[in-house]
Amino acid sequence: MLKKCLVEIWKCEPQSLLMAFGLALMEALIPLGSALLSVFLINGLEAGADYESLLARTIAGVAVLFVLNAVRGWTYRCGLPHSEYCNDLVEWKFDNKNMDMDYAQLDSAEAAAIRAKVQNDYDWGCGAYFMIPQFERCCAGAAGIIASAVLMVPILSEGDFWRHWSNLVFLVYTLTILCISSGYERRIQATKEEQKALYDRQSSRSHYLMRGGITYREGKDIRLYHAQPLIKSALREKERDHMVEAESRLEQRAGFLDGVASGFLMGGAYFFIVLRALDGALQAGSVVLFASAVYRFSESIKIWSKGRSEILMNARRMESSFDYLELPDVQTKGHRHIGGEMMKAGAGIEVKNVSFRYAGTAKMALENVSFRLSPGRKYAIVGMNGSGKTTLVKLLCRMYDPNEGQILLNGVDIREYDHTEYLRQFSVVFQDYCLLALPLGENVAASGDYEADRVQSCLERAGVDRRLSRMENGLQTSLYKNIDRDGVEVSGGEAQKIALARALYKDAPIVILDEPTAALDPISEHEIYSGFDRLVGNKTAVFISHRLSSCRFCDEILVFHEGRLVQRGSHDALLAEDDRVYSRMWHAQARYYEDSAASFDAGERSYISG
Repeated sequence: MLKKCLVEIWKCEPQSLLMAFGLALMEALIPLGSALLSVFLINGLEAGADYESLLARTIAGVAVLFVLNAVRGWTYRCGLPHSEYCNDLVEWKFDNKNMDMDYAQLDSAEAAAIRAKVQNDYDWGCGAYFMIPQFERCCAGAAGIIASAVLMVPILSEGDFWRHWSNLVFLVYTLTILCISSGYERRIQATKEEQKALYDRQSSRSHYLMRGGITYREGKDIRLYHAQPLIKSALREKERDHMVEAESRLEQRAGFLDGVASGFLMGGAYFFIVLRALDGALQAGSVVLFASAVYRFSESIKIWSKGRSEILMNARRMESSFDYLELPDVQTKGHRHIGGEMMKAGAGIEVKNVSFRYAGTAKMALENVSFRLSPGRKYAIVGMNGSGKTTLVKLLCRMYDPNEGQILLNGVDIREYDHTEYLRQFSVVFQDYCLLALPLGENVAASGDYEADRVQSCLERAGVDRRLSRMENGLQTSLYKNIDRDGVEVSGGEAQKIALARALYKDAPIVILDEPTAALDPISEHEIYSGFDRLVGNKTAVFISHRLSSCRFCDEILVFHEGRLVQRGSHDALLAEDDRVYSRMWHAQARYYEDSAASFDAGERSYISG
C-alpha cells in the first residue's frame, strides 16, 4: 500500500517527492558537517597548524555550511507549495469520483460506509499532505544512518580499535537501547491503531454533527428548541474524551522514552570514547567525530523508525481512499447514439414489466409496472407517499437500472444508449433539488459559460423576474453565503422557481417535474399551472404531484399505489371509477378544502357580526 501511495503522489506531483528527498539530504548532512568542521579545527590545533591554514579551513567550512543551510531553506520554501498542491490533486480525485460515479453506486450502503471510513481516516491524519513530510523524515533518517556510518568507518578501522573488550560491550549496550526504544515505539503505534478503530465505531454521531448538522440553516431550530445541551453532549462523548486523553498519555510516554534513550546513548558513547582515547587508541579529533557520529546515528535511527511507523500507518489509512476510488461502476454505459430519434414522430418511452427494489430492502419499490409515454403529451403521476413515483423518475433518468423488465426508447433498451447522451434528453426538477452557493446565472445554466439573455428569459418564465430585479448584481448575484459573504438568501419558493428555470434552460425534449410547486404560495402555484403549456410547449412532460386539482391540465393521469400502476386515464374518467384510489384521494382532498373553506367563512361571519 505504501508503494501505491507514493506512486499516486508521484503521478500527481513528482516535484513534491523530489523536494522532500532534497530536504532530507540537507537535514542529514548539515549536523554532520558541523561535526566535521570541529574535527578539522581540533586536528589542526593538535598538529600545530598555522593561523592562516586554520582560518582558511574555518572559512571554507562555514561557507559550505552556509550553502547547505541556504539550499535547505530554499528546498523547504519551494517544496511546501508542491506538497499542498499534490494534496489538493489527490483530494480532487476523490471529489471527481463523487461526481462521476454511477448514482446507484453513490447511493449504495457500501459507498456510504467507505466514505465514512475515509472521513474518519482523514480526521486521524492521513493523505498526501501528511505523507510527504513523513517520506522526508524517512529519507532523512536513512541518509543520517548512512552518513554517520561512513564517518565512523575510518575511526573504527584505526589500529587495534576493535581488539579491546570494551568495544563489544558498547556495541551490545547501543543495540539494546535502540531495540527497547524502537520496540516501545511500535507498541505505541499499535495502540494508536486500536484506539482509532474504536473511535471509528463510536464517532458516527459526533462526526455527523461536526461535519454536516450544525450550520446557519439549523440555527433556528437549535435555538428555538434549546438543543444546545443535546448537541454539546454528543460532541463531548465520554468515550471519545477518554481516547484523546489516552493518546495524550501515550505521546508523553513516547517523548519521555525518547529523551531517556538519547541521554543513555549519548552518555554511553562519550564515556566509551573518552576511555578509549585515554588508552591512546584515538586522537582528540576522532573522539569528537565519533561521539557526534554515534549521536547522529542513534537519532537518525529513531527518526527513520518513527517516520517509517507513521508513513506505514498513513498508508494503511489511505487504503479506504483507494477502495473508494476503485469502486466499479454498476451500470452499463452503452454506445448507441440517440441522434434526432427523440424528436421523431411516434418516438416515445415504454416502461415494460419493470420491477425495482432498493439494495438492502425487502419491499419492492415498483412491481411489474408497464405504460407508454408518447411524445408531446403531458402526463401526471399521482399516488400516496411511498407509492413509487419518485423511484420511477429515477429509473426513467437512469439513476438506477430496473431489477426486472425494460425501459425502451423507440423500442431499444435505454441501457444500450450512451449514458451521457441519454441524460441530455431530460430536464428534471426533483423534489429534493439542489442549488449551489454560486452566482444565479451559473445555477440556472449549470455552467460558468452561459447566454445571459436566455437565462433571463427562463427566470421570467419561471416567475423569478421580480426577485431578480431586486438583486443588485443581477445574474452575478451569489446564492447563499457559504462562499460569498454578499450572497443572498432565497426562500424555498424562490429556490424552487430557480430550479424550474434551470430545467427550462436545458431545453431537453422530456420535462419531468417532481412536486414542482410544493414550496410555492397559492398565487405562484396558480401561475405555474395556468402557464404550464407555455412552460413546456410541445415537449413530453411528466408531472408528479399530491394535489390532484393540478392534474386536470394533463392528457393522462397514472395512479400508483404501493409500487403498482393501478389506474390510468383522464381526470374525468378516473373520477368516474367510484371507490378506487384516484376517486378516494380526490374526495378526501375535496372534503379537506370544503371543510377549510367552511371554517374560514364561519370565522369571517363571526368577525363581521362582532
